[in-house]
Amino acid sequence: MKFLFVLQYPGYLRYFDSVVEALLTRGHQVSVAFDQPHKQAEGLAAFKASGRAVEVLGRTPVRADVWEPVARGGRGAGGYIRYLHPRFADSPYLRNRMRKVLPPLTRFLGRWQMSTEGKTRRLLALLDACERAIPSNKNLDSFLQQVSPDVLIVSPLVTDQCPQVDMIKSARRVGIPSVLGVASWDHLTTKGLMRIQPDLVTLWNHHQRREAIEFHAASGDRIAITGAQCFDRWFDRKPRLSRERFCRRVGLPVDEAFIVFVGSTASISAPDTEVRFVKRWIEAIRLGPGTLSTLGILIRPHPYNSNHWQNVDLTGYRSVVVFPNQGANPVDDDDRADYYDTLHHSMAVVGINTSAMIEAGIQDRPVFTIIDSSFDRTQTGTLHFQYLLPENGGHLQRATSLDEHVSQLVSIIDTGGSHSSRRFIEAFVRPHGFDVPATPRFVTALEGLDHVAPIPPDAVSGLLVPLKAFLWAIGLAASRKRLKKRLIRFMINRWGRLKQEWRLPRLSRTIERPQLTKAALDAVSASGDVPKTQSEQSQNPR
Repeated sequence: MKFLFVLQYPGYLRYFDSVVEALLTRGHQVSVAFDQPHKQAEGLAAFKASGRAVEVLGRTPVRADVWEPVARGGRGAGGYIRYLHPRFADSPYLRNRMRKVLPPLTRFLGRWQMSTEGKTRRLLALLDACERAIPSNKNLDSFLQQVSPDVLIVSPLVTDQCPQVDMIKSARRVGIPSVLGVASWDHLTTKGLMRIQPDLVTLWNHHQRREAIEFHAASGDRIAITGAQCFDRWFDRKPRLSRERFCRRVGLPVDEAFIVFVGSTASISAPDTEVRFVKRWIEAIRLGPGTLSTLGILIRPHPYNSNHWQNVDLTGYRSVVVFPNQGANPVDDDDRADYYDTLHHSMAVVGINTSAMIEAGIQDRPVFTIIDSSFDRTQTGTLHFQYLLPENGGHLQRATSLDEHVSQLVSIIDTGGSHSSRRFIEAFVRPHGFDVPATPRFVTALEGLDHVAPIPPDAVSGLLVPLKAFLWAIGLAASRKRLKKRLIRFMINRWGRLKQEWRLPRLSRTIERPQLTKAALDAVSASGDVPKTQSEQSQNPR
């Protein structure tokens, strides 16, 4: 079989590289294409290192027809309206993030802060009807016909104004089964809506199954719970370096225990806010009892929120290091070994709201968090963070103050005991059993689509016919307005270049005007034909 992965950018390969490897091992063909091929391009490093025969197609075709502004407007509106629902009343961070990316056509919706459950449901139903009225794009139809995969896999599909909706529409048009591979634990609760139903949705666990059905109207019989395939790599791995060699490498004392602070993305933990909090955290630990005054501290920045740590002066703190200093995305074996060794050799891991807290749980390390006012909206204000809390079956040891957190650390470090994370990991990461990897189940689910008839294209009939005509008119007006703006911008830029080109020759002629030498002036004077000055000419008019 031939499988085509259409991902937002190469960084998404870290979620699916084990699936791609397994498909290749089973003799299948794999192609990958990206909506944004230059973003996080290092994601391709793992494939380059392995030398496996993955066909990289580059950028997917871009929809540029009359329907494009309507599609973007509707999808952006849906992504924002979902957060007007009362269930997201305590999530202003998510609502504000979607407000900022509302497209021009529906930007007026940003004035609404909250709505009722009924009104939100009706608005989303209207947008769903609009989506069904929008046809597939001929360029994307041709792209899929040319690549000719047996199965299309997209991710994440739920970003604001996501163009992958059009890819699934084209897959329906040409008769190719489509799959949404939900990449991360927060994608169904912190982004937009699916807007279209693929033939199969692969999920980590039963929490995500509930989210897919309740929030995205996914069909239960088209869902496969496979587990978190992106974490399979951490279960059977062994440390590359001994604890002593690792400590020497990163600059920590070899005779002292150390803990790790794992950073979050910039959207969760703003750079300046993160630095201020970590400094307060370090100072609280150093004032703690027992061995906390000499406890080693390793700060591991998030790979895409690390630049600010390069200029932070921590020399005033004993046994505190930042590693890796420039951040590293664990996409190749060396970076993955460093990451694994960091968590494996630590006594405990501390974070705000990041998937590294789950990965630390896989190694059964004690995982701590502090509920701090600096992160109210991006920590407790998100739904996915709740899954990590003990009352929801999570493995986090939560503190509401730094003093409480220090007491928790003391009890772990001095006694060496903690609650195991295994029960949480088995439910959240490997729901089919702690020793049952997710990747083979994912691959089997994909192979099972070989003889499945794909969902047909939406039929435009009844009330959708006038709605389609209305949307086409809006799209035409928006396209002409956009074309007019582009034309005006082109003419302004072109006029500016023409003026510059016109002035340069004149300036050149002024500069290059030949100057008369003294000999030439003497010759002119001798002939009596001396040019008059402008003032002389004005004084002696003809």
